[in-house]
Amino acid sequence: MDYPIVEVETTDGICLHGLLSQPAKSDILYLNIHGTGSSFFCEKFQRIFYDQLPETGVDVLFTNNRGSFAMDSWQDTGAALEIFEDSLLDINAWVEWAINNNYSKIVLSGHSFGTEKVVYYMNRGKYKDKISGVVLMGFADSFSTQMKYEETIPTDLMSEAIEKSNNGKGYELLTGQRRAQAGEIPISAATYLNYFSKESELSRVIPLRNNSTLPMIHSINVPILGTIGDHDEYTFMPIIDAISLIEKENKLAKVYQIKGSGHCYERHQQELINLIKDFIKHIC
Repeated sequence: MDYPIVEVETTDGICLHGLLSQPAKSDILYLNIHGTGSSFFCEKFQRIFYDQLPETGVDVLFTNNRGSFAMDSWQDTGAALEIFEDSLLDINAWVEWAINNNYSKIVLSGHSFGTEKVVYYMNRGKYKDKISGVVLMGFADSFSTQMKYEETIPTDLMSEAIEKSNNGKGYELLTGQRRAQAGEIPISAATYLNYFSKESELSRVIPLRNNSTLPMIHSINVPILGTIGDHDEYTFMPIIDAISLIEKENKLAKVYQIKGSGHCYERHQQELINLIKDFIKHIC
């Protein structure tokens, strides 16, 4: 079975790759944006999408972006160096590819940190009006998760990031704690400041810490499917409260908790794909 590698270039010259399923000759594309430091071939739940969605008439494209892997010396990209707002350029390139390849219905999906990129895109993206539906798998509040993580470490990452930036060394990795993003990846001073400064764009996307309003979720005007496990998630507030808040904020949103599942849907992938197949059936 042939699974073509797809290549796009962003408007600022970053080359990105993705894996396209064997085409179902469909006008529906399921387009996925991965989470922190991952890639199109690292998502643990990926295979079931390629096995089951094409047989329902849906093409699948899992993609890379400038946050793939921790660092990539080839293009000076990677999760340790990423600027959140630049995620718009990556998703623009992928949606433009879909439009140019005659997909009239695009389901934009994200996992983990990718959910924040997708929500942000649906507020700021060039082609947001071309999206037919949104899937948020393991939706996250990365800002709050990081603040909670920093309560457990003895170092002041913000002070180190500011010092490096003031000395023209924003590109350097923080050394006070080897990993950031809740302990998952190394991070540069510039990326840390971009993500975790007060009132950063990232802090505004899915601010589950507030238990008040979610303006960027509220503004999405296409159907939303949310899926989440019941442990090892990044919602900051209790998961059940996060589900209720999202559904309250957007009447087009329906969120399902998959009992017994962790963040990557181990042993629960069939439940996940069943929800997604039903969602696509009803919106496309």
